[in-house]
Amino acid sequence: MKAFLLYGSVSLLSIYGYSQVSDSASTGSKTNFVIGAAYNSAINYYGRTDSLHSKAFIPFTGINFRNGIYLNASFAFISNELATKYAASIVETGYRFKNKKENWTGNIFVNGFFYDKQSGLVQSALKGSAGINLSHTNKILNLNVGGDVKWSDAADFTAFAGLDHLFRTEQLGPGVLVIDPSVYLYAGTQRFTETYYQDKQFLIFPAGQEAITRSSSRFNLLSYELSCPVVYGYKKVQLIVNPSYVIPENLISVPGRPDLSEQGTNLFYIVTAIRFTL
Repeated sequence: MKAFLLYGSVSLLSIYGYSQVSDSASTGSKTNFVIGAAYNSAINYYGRTDSLHSKAFIPFTGINFRNGIYLNASFAFISNELATKYAASIVETGYRFKNKKENWTGNIFVNGFFYDKQSGLVQSALKGSAGINLSHTNKILNLNVGGDVKWSDAADFTAFAGLDHLFRTEQLGPGVLVIDPSVYLYAGTQRFTETYYQDKQFLIFPAGQEAITRSSSRFNLLSYELSCPVVYGYKKVQLIVNPSYVIPENLISVPGRPDLSEQGTNLFYIVTAIRFTL
């Protein structure tokens, strides 16, 4: 299930998006520590990108308790044609759960985002989020759903649904290979600001025009995404490669104001990572 952190493609913390896949390539259920690093070839937020098309290097660490509680932290450094610099720290805590048959799994989570104000990233206005993710596994297709609320200067709601089919084999060398082709769609609130002009009158005489600015929000489809996480696990080490193709939808365009318009196009990108469980 891609959604142990919803931002598999839309946040710097994409490495945590492969919890189910990574767990399938590991063994053991005791409390453990996790350290590692990830590389994201194209940072995007539901397919929306910054004008410099930044890449990211993301060291991360975390602890997973046997009772399901976990705490993760990551530190993102971005690279583009202008600079290589620190961009953000992100902290997540939550609780993973499953039923006795283990065909229903999920988690609830809370995130804190601490972005450098000069990072220039599309998602840098985010301050935090909280949500829930659920996955139902079966022999044909796994169903994944979830939603969260994000805080910036106002609250925004997002939801997702996805399907995947997980392949696991121990026939290729001493480790475990897991492949998880997936398709997801994301939807959420979008905020709009529009300005129009209204004629003014003084008594019965025209008195010019007055600019009226109005804000509104709508719940729209944000993007589709196709991905295929591949994880190879050997003892306490996991190697992760996740090629993805994201198709943004309903990009906001403000005539004459490119600074207020969203940039995005169909995008292929890859996240690679190495993860150690201690």
